[in-house]
Amino acid sequence: MIKLYRCLFIALVFLTAYAAFSPSEGGSSIPHIDKIFHFLIFFLLSFVLDLSVEEPLIKYPFLILFLFFYAILIEFVQYFLSYRSAELFDFLSDSMGILVYLVIAPRNKSRATR
Repeated sequence: MIKLYRCLFIALVFLTAYAAFSPSEGGSSIPHIDKIFHFLIFFLLSFVLDLSVEEPLIKYPFLILFLFFYAILIEFVQYFLSYRSAELFDFLSDSMGILVYLVIAPRNKSRATR
């Protein structure tokens, strides 16, 4: 199952990049909905990444750093795209998704559930 979750994680990374670098469809009538999406996407990325490793994600600081680096990279690239904009609050929403997951994630995994 771990290999399946790893493939799913990689697919989500590419899907997220595609969505982040594609032209925006316009604004929503719901204020700050994009920040909610940023939070949920990085919460989901953290969850799937946690499923794709043997130990709890908290024991893999380099993977957690990868998630933060990926969030920064998305905003960095968007800064150079004429049809997108980089926003500090997008990065903060991404970071909150990661951090909230790490706070509520289980601290130990049973191999029997794998």
